[in-house]
Amino acid sequence: MITQSISYIVLIIFSIGRNIVVSAIMEVLIGLSLLFFKNVYSFLSAAILMGVSNAIFSSVIILQKDFVRKDYSILMTLTSLLNILGIGLFYLRSFINFDIILFAVILALISNVIISLKIKYEEPKGTLRELFRLKSIWIIFPLKFFAAMRRVLVVSYIPLILLSVFSTYPPGKISLYLAFFQIPLILFLYIGHKISNKVYIIMTIMEFFLFLLLSVFYNISIFVFLSIILLANATAYLRAPAVEETVVKLLRFNTKLSAFSHLTDMVFLTLSSILFSLLIKFHLYYVMFVLAGLASFLQSIMIFRIMANHSK
Repeated sequence: MITQSISYIVLIIFSIGRNIVVSAIMEVLIGLSLLFFKNVYSFLSAAILMGVSNAIFSSVIILQKDFVRKDYSILMTLTSLLNILGIGLFYLRSFINFDIILFAVILALISNVIISLKIKYEEPKGTLRELFRLKSIWIIFPLKFFAAMRRVLVVSYIPLILLSVFSTYPPGKISLYLAFFQIPLILFLYIGHKISNKVYIIMTIMEFFLFLLLSVFYNISIFVFLSIILLANATAYLRAPAVEETVVKLLRFNTKLSAFSHLTDMVFLTLSSILFSLLIKFHLYYVMFVLAGLASFLQSIMIFRIMANHSK
């Protein structure tokens, strides 16, 4: 996270030509370092390279300039599929040698470099002064703050809560359940581009209610817990393409503004992680669910207002 934050600051100040190619090459180096050198120094180097690579890649949004909402549905669906595959690979390492899995990943990363070299695009140039004159930069702060709280809970802390509350289940089985309960979400991402503004609001209210429900019934059963999370994520995934489209347009397809947005994201993710760590320490899980639900509700209302203004 520290490496990513520093990388975003560099990207805000300086321009890097062919960002996607640089990122793709670094990903191959990460795979090779983990394949041939298995010690604390190689893992530290891989973590640093991963931070830089992720920062460079995530800042490039110019390629999405001609995207319509259906494109975001397809893009996010593919990302979700690969995330589930990643969880599955963790489970498969119990049966297949890790080096074989890693070698297969490296081959995929090399093909990514070849594809990246063939992509032709030109990133818009801009100065820091121009960046801070944009009105949209000030809307980013509350959006990222609310989004960070929900994201930290769902991505990072749901597994920790499951391990803490349902300690009789081994970590491997919990990992498998998490992967299984994410599979249906792919459908909701794919059809998300079809929902209207009215359905968007209904899904927003439903998700808030589900988080409140989870705060009361989270410890009854692991399957009740995962079922409520599945429904809450389903409502979020239906809204996700609209949210992604709105945020990318808000960033004006500007690499520097995108890097600034991600830097803001990193700051709020860190603060949210600290807050949730304290809540976990005192077993205040219900407070975490209420906070995440409220944050998601407020972010969705802000996005809805931006969408309504754009449609006028």
